[in-house]
Amino acid sequence: MQSKRPYKSNGRQIDGSLTHEGTTYLLELKFTKSQSGAQEIDSLKAKASKMADNTMGLMMSISGYTKVAIEEASGSKTTLIIMDTSHLYLFFSGVMSFQEIISRIRRHASQTGQAYLAVSEFYNYI
Repeated sequence: MQSKRPYKSNGRQIDGSLTHEGTTYLLELKFTKSQSGAQEIDSLKAKASKMADNTMGLMMSISGYTKVAIEEASGSKTTLIIMDTSHLYLFFSGVMSFQEIISRIRRHASQTGQAYLAVSEFYNYI
């Protein structure tokens, strides 16, 4: 997996990027007390939509997401996948590689249009 440190593109801050299985993911990291909402989702969607076709957004919110945010991130032709602390726990505890986590959420998004896949549902997307 290739990665890039934070940078600016057209005056917009990108927290970093990584490339996995031919897709480049623009990273948005949220370390806030409150859940991420639709405004944060819309901002990342705007960044990802201005890039090449093989570009998606990947948001990591430590406090999770509002129901509206998950709905906004999801849908036909979604350009986002979203993660929370339960996904990080899988990685840091050594249960699963970060690449496998991304692959499962991406597969779920491709099959359902839903940008979020709860860890409790991971084994339905092996």
